[in-house]
Amino acid sequence: MRFVAVQDPTGSWAVFDTVNEEPAEFAGRVLIGLTSHEAQWLAAAANNEAGRRGADSRESHTGR
Repeated sequence: MRFVAVQDPTGSWAVFDTVNEEPAEFAGRVLIGLTSHEAQWLAAAANNEAGRRGADSRESHTGR
């Protein structure tokens, strides 16, 4: 998975982008200072979107 929910030392949560090795961004907001629920949900949504983009990219390269 590219995006993972991580807990920081203060107890809040963030979504980390494992490709860029930095906190993820969404709609101009850095995804830090989240609740566990928010971080888990946003990480799952980001991974779904990344998977969808990858599928679209593969289909355009194969001519499907």
